[in-house]
Amino acid sequence: MHYFKRNIGDYHKKAGRLSMIEHGAYTLLLDACYDRERFPTLEEAIDWCWARSNEEVTAVTFVLSKFFDLVDGRYVQARIQDEINAYHAIALKNKEIAEKREADKRTKRAQNSTNRAPVVHEPAPNQEPITTNQEPEDQDQKICAAAAAPAQIDDPKVTPEPDQPKGSKGTRLAKDWTLPEAWRTWALDARPELGAPGIDLEADKFRDHWHAATGTKATKADWLATWRNWVRNANAPRNVHAFPVKSAFTNIPQVNAAEIRARTAENERLGVRRANF
Repeated sequence: MHYFKRNIGDYHKKAGRLSMIEHGAYTLLLDACYDRERFPTLEEAIDWCWARSNEEVTAVTFVLSKFFDLVDGRYVQARIQDEINAYHAIALKNKEIAEKREADKRTKRAQNSTNRAPVVHEPAPNQEPITTNQEPEDQDQKICAAAAAPAQIDDPKVTPEPDQPKGSKGTRLAKDWTLPEAWRTWALDARPELGAPGIDLEADKFRDHWHAATGTKATKADWLATWRNWVRNANAPRNVHAFPVKSAFTNIPQVNAAEIRARTAENERLGVRRANF
């Protein structure tokens, strides 16, 4: 989960009295929990925040004790768990809708190909009678007209009409496509905030998207114009700090949000105050 709502009012209501270093620790813990979609032990929390000095470790420990509940050796928070569950529910629903839409399209295409009527070439009905202004119909006149036709083309006063240009057909993106240097230069000038790494990332996304696309939408008449529109619509990078590579953990217990709330209520009843953001 790479996005979550940060309600500034709620945050400052619960955590407004933290020090600057404690704010940093809390922000890093929030980001890491949403990004990894799990909750840390004490050692993992220190590692996720890259805490090195005693002051930084103390800040991480204080934030865990203030805003998280210790459940089976892990520091959990009900609000984070609820939002992660809601995110997965929406993602699953969107996937089902997309799959149904694609299935409906395939069914419609199959029906159209099955029900298409054969093309029948028939003469035009109700032919009007030949008048004196029409082409001659007898065989001798046809031969004379055919013999006279080349002389008309050779006449210097007669200029034959040029062939009408046909509409340009689209093509698919080449399988071995790489970003041309001129396209990269234009992108850096148009969107300098993306930077060179951002442009390279957009080029990878551009290539993968159009290689995976199917149907008529996968063909374009002007790929340079398509690239320009892609860059114009690209989102600027949001993350300014890269997290460590995710580690593979097994047998992680599923956190129950209702159980967390029940424990929090019990702690408050016993006089232990905790803030839950």
